[in-house]
Amino acid sequence: MRRPPEYDGRLTHRILIAALLAALAAGTGARVQDPVPYRVITTDGTSLLPVHASTGASDIVTLDAAARLFRLLVRDDARAGGVVVVSGNDRVVLTAGQSTVSSAGRLVSLSAPVTRSGSTWLVPVDFLRALNRGIDVRRGSRLIVVAPAVVPRVTPQFERTATGGRLLLSIDPGVTTRVTRDGDVISVRFQASGLDVEPLSGAPADLIAGLRSDGASLLVDLGSAVTNVRGDDGLDAGRVTIELIGAPPTTAAPSLTPIAPLDRAPGIRTIAIDAGHGGDDLGARGADGTLEKDVTMAVAQRVKALLEARLGVRVIFTRDGDAPATADRRAALANNNKADLFVSLHANSSPVAAVRGAQVLSLDAGGYAGVEGAAPRSDAPALPVPVVGGGTRLIDAVPWQLAQLPHVSVSSSLATIMAQRLSGAGVTMHTTPVAVAPLRVLVGANMPAILIELGMLSNVEDATALATAAHLAILADAIALAIADVRFGIPPAATGGGHP
Repeated sequence: MRRPPEYDGRLTHRILIAALLAALAAGTGARVQDPVPYRVITTDGTSLLPVHASTGASDIVTLDAAARLFRLLVRDDARAGGVVVVSGNDRVVLTAGQSTVSSAGRLVSLSAPVTRSGSTWLVPVDFLRALNRGIDVRRGSRLIVVAPAVVPRVTPQFERTATGGRLLLSIDPGVTTRVTRDGDVISVRFQASGLDVEPLSGAPADLIAGLRSDGASLLVDLGSAVTNVRGDDGLDAGRVTIELIGAPPTTAAPSLTPIAPLDRAPGIRTIAIDAGHGGDDLGARGADGTLEKDVTMAVAQRVKALLEARLGVRVIFTRDGDAPATADRRAALANNNKADLFVSLHANSSPVAAVRGAQVLSLDAGGYAGVEGAAPRSDAPALPVPVVGGGTRLIDAVPWQLAQLPHVSVSSSLATIMAQRLSGAGVTMHTTPVAVAPLRVLVGANMPAILIELGMLSNVEDATALATAAHLAILADAIALAIADVRFGIPPAATGGGHP
């Protein structure tokens, strides 16, 4: 008995459908009963595209559903055994059993073959890319973005810092953002039609309790340990940084000797604390993301609080918050405010990972102006300079390259005392705990000046310690105790004792 041609066509379609379902089962072990639909984002809003079936390699949708959503005209092509899809001025030809389609004279490969079940055409969702409509199919996040809508991919990353943590948001493509805070929720508003947010991992719950998207906003639920937040917006379209500042640790007050009357002379009245690096100058970086600029500022803040509370001295910072500052500006601020001591804080790094420990350095005078005892010229005019808090003060003009030279011996003594206090507090010290070096940041300081390397961020043990509040408190206590030791003058007997 001879069968009509349409019978053979129906049989062929049944075989293709069976093959497709077998492929689905092979890819997943069983057919997914309720596949997750795609969110379709346009400038007019958001809609859903149902998924007929899913495999490990493709999601299958009905051509009818795609045609309704994207306003496509579909016509059968009986001679070719397929269908023609009209999208604007473009024609896309689909043929049953084929995994390539013809679109505007070019062939486009699909992730699965086009099939037909009765009157229903089934196509892989990536067929939409052949429509020349600026359609971006993102299978991993179940999104379809239709131009000119902008839906940036947002990749969050958490970094531990000395003061708490840092949430970094990488944005592709970059768009304008605005960061605001309402109670325990930070809102990052994107100038976009929606967001494609990747999951955040590794963030402690006491700093970030949750992260979720709401339309074109990313909402960050703050943890219980967060006491303050700093966010940047509008500075870098491809990146947002949110600083999460935790509560300062409660540590026992150091056993400093009783405070002397503030009008007693001689004595140290003003101390310049120089938190190294800042702003775009990150300094050294630990493997866990700890940054030198954060470590130095965290220790500086603790030292300032201890000195002002226990000794009643005035403490000034050479940089304001996270702002960068040049070496000359740091020394000039200390000079202009008549500081009696200059303490620069840093964290070191070494190409040898095993090298670790804190180190205290003073200026090596050998490379500067040739003479240790060089002094300011007696005929140099006094200059008016600005001071912290406003106003000006007359000071003697001293060439910056000579300023530290009269103080190198007493600075070396201070370095020895500081190293002894750090070691006595249980801080691991470098194999050369006290050294001299031609340090640019110290050469312009017209007072005893030292530089403290708090540890090696390139060393795992040091980096781990420098990321903990308890260790930073130990460092700050030791520094404050050393300054208390010399608040009425640096003992002459220690002079020269700090050189290796």
